This record gives sequence, structure tokens and C-alpha cells, in this order.
Amino acid sequence: LAPYHEKYGHYLLHIRPWREFFSLSKPDGDLQKRLQVNLSHYQINYAVVMLLNVVVAIVMNPKCLIMMCVVALIWVAFLKKNEDPNWDINIGGMIFGKTQRWAALSGVTAVVLLVFAGQILFTAAAFCAVLVLAHAILHPVPEIADITATNAEVEEMM
Repeated sequence: LAPYHEKYGHYLLHIRPWREFFSLSKPDGDLQKRLQVNLSHYQINYAVVMLLNVVVAIVMNPKCLIMMCVVALIWVAFLKKNEDPNWDINIGGMIFGKTQRWAALSGVTAVVLLVFAGQILFTAAAFCAVLVLAHAILHPVPEIADITATNAEVEEMM
């Protein structure tokens, strides 16, 4: 996990405090400002909520959980075998290199996920999208000191 922490750990520094995150209030006609500022300000928190939502959806569905375990085992075996420089796959006279093997297994994985878990994953994503939008509307705009960086991020996106 250390290589992943080094590569992606800086995103975790942007998680806002959960106590602050769960503060809600009735909007006073400032919906657009709330949406723009909160979606940017709490984007890592929203990603964590989405990840947890998807994990819970997968764990609560035995068929989906078994399928994910099988796919994970296939990927572990593939990653070990793909490091072997002598491993050649020859189909119809074409030799597939590392990149082509990665692309092929990624495509097969995407199709398997869509067929066996698509409904669960899309339902979880839709539910999370509604939660995120509701939170962004109902959460008050953060204090001025916290907004300075967020406003710059919002302006960059526009």
C-alpha cells in the first residue's frame, strides 16, 4: 500500500472535518453559490462517501461480492503472470504485449462488471449523486477563511 499512499495520499489531506461536513441548514436563495462552493470544498469527502456506498452495496449482495472476489483473484494472477518477460500470447499470429494484455483484461473486466454488477453499481452511484446534491444544497457555505482556496478552484473549473 505504500506506493499507493505516496502516489495518492496527498488527496487525503483535503478531507474536510466530518463534524463540519454534517452541518446542514435551510438554503436562503443561495442555491447556486452553495452548490458551486460545497461541491468543490467537500469533493474528497464526497468521494469517500461514494466509495463507502459502493463497498456497502457490493458487500450486501452475495452474488456481486463473489463476482468481485473472483475478478480480484483473476487480476492478482494476471499481474503476477504479466511480469514474466517470457509470457507470450499468440492469437492468430499476433503476439500480444503487456499493454495489449492489460487492455484485453480491462475490457473483459468492464463487461463482467456491467453484466453482473451494473445495476448494483449504477444504483449506488445514483443514490450517492442524490445525496451529494442534497448535501451541497443543504450545507451552509463554509467560513470565509476556508473559502479562499475553494473559490480559486471553482474559478479554475469555469
